[in-house]
Amino acid sequence: MSEAYQLVTLNHATPGMVLSHELLDLNGLVLLAKGAVLSEAIIASLARHGIDTVPVTCAEGAEAPDPAAVQARLDHVFRNNDRDNHDDWATGLLRRYVEDYRLQRGVAP
Repeated sequence: MSEAYQLVTLNHATPGMVLSHELLDLNGLVLLAKGAVLSEAIIASLARHGIDTVPVTCAEGAEAPDPAAVQARLDHVFRNNDRDNHDDWATGLLRRYVEDYRLQRGVAP
């Protein structure tokens, strides 16, 4: 069974949050193990390593992701791609998959 988690930007991370997955650096080396508890020092160190988001465990009954915030983030991530360009179907498909994942939608078979 997979553990519920959410990606939190580093500037919204707070001491006491628990990592839901291993945290890797840009070279694929493990910076922190799954279950590590964030502290002020760790958060500052992650910023120095160029980490901008961390996967943290969700508390029971955690609220669903905000669709407007998800769309705003995806607009930023895919800012160089036109949503209405049907010739770039692969990017459109990728965006839909990422959107479904972040909004925790089920995937139809």
